[in-house]
Amino acid sequence: MARIYDPLGLASPISLGGKLLYRDACDAKLNWDAKIPSKLMQSWIRWEERLPKQLTVPRSLAAYQEDIQLIQLHAFGDASGKGVAAAVYAVVVQESGVNQGLVAARARLSKKGLTIPRLELVSGHMAVNLLANVVSALDGFPLTERYCWLDSTVALHWIRSPGNISSL
Repeated sequence: MARIYDPLGLASPISLGGKLLYRDACDAKLNWDAKIPSKLMQSWIRWEERLPKQLTVPRSLAAYQEDIQLIQLHAFGDASGKGVAAAVYAVVVQESGVNQGLVAARARLSKKGLTIPRLELVSGHMAVNLLANVVSALDGFPLTERYCWLDSTVALHWIRSPGNISSL
């Protein structure tokens, strides 16, 4: 896991599986020099074998060598019992056409004991923070619209509600 260098979070879907296995190994509370249980070792080996040797991502979101007319940013947040994630996509409009692509992503393990609606709220927070970081990095570009998307009606209600935080 420590060998994966991914500052933009683009390999998050791959690395999250390894983090889950690492958590399972830590939860086993083995001595530092003890053998990992064979089932966990087999899962680790399968995960490691599925790792791509190299991950390449097109970096330029502007498809044409001409001025950018406008950029829309769309941030998505989602959660499950295993992980919480956020991703930001850009839609770049130029005179010759429109191009879209992934700009940045983040994923982390779900905190144990939290409900799915609470985890969905955490993913929304992650999405807003990630969007703010991308907006800051794109200072000077024509950012016209920013959107954050969640699929949890409960989390959206909590966000819109001026209610009491203790009701969460």
